[in-house]
Amino acid sequence: MRRAVGTIKEFERNMPQQQLFPEDRLDAWFDGSAICVVAVSAHGDPLDLGEEEVRALIAKLERCLAQSQA
Repeated sequence: MRRAVGTIKEFERNMPQQQLFPEDRLDAWFDGSAICVVAVSAHGDPLDLGEEEVRALIAKLERCLAQSQA
């Protein structure tokens, strides 16, 4: 699966008050047929996101949506 939107580093730069652990997975991408989202802690639990993390995720999802409509 090829990531079509940004890198995790770009995503992390958009989260100035990042509270995620390196083992946590928070990402969104458009794979050519669907918008995919993963938000799982290193222990398999859902992530608890802060306001800035949610805003960064929304921005990334909006980029994915724009790609899907192109």
